[in-house]
Amino acid sequence: MKRFQKIWKSNSVNTKGHWAIGTKWTVEGSKGNLYNIEMLDKGFQCDCPAFKKCKHIGYIEGLFD
Repeated sequence: MKRFQKIWKSNSVNTKGHWAIGTKWTVEGSKGNLYNIEMLDKGFQCDCPAFKKCKHIGYIEGLFD
């Protein structure tokens, strides 16, 4: 069963109309788990269990700095 996934707005990347929309990245978590991050028109989505904007999204945002 897939749980609800929140979209987190980026403070550093303007994702609206961005060329990388639909791109998915796999990031390794601190315990070795792999998480999938996707750029959407409204922000980023990560499949980790965090209840706030996670460090996995922060890592991907850093790639665009």
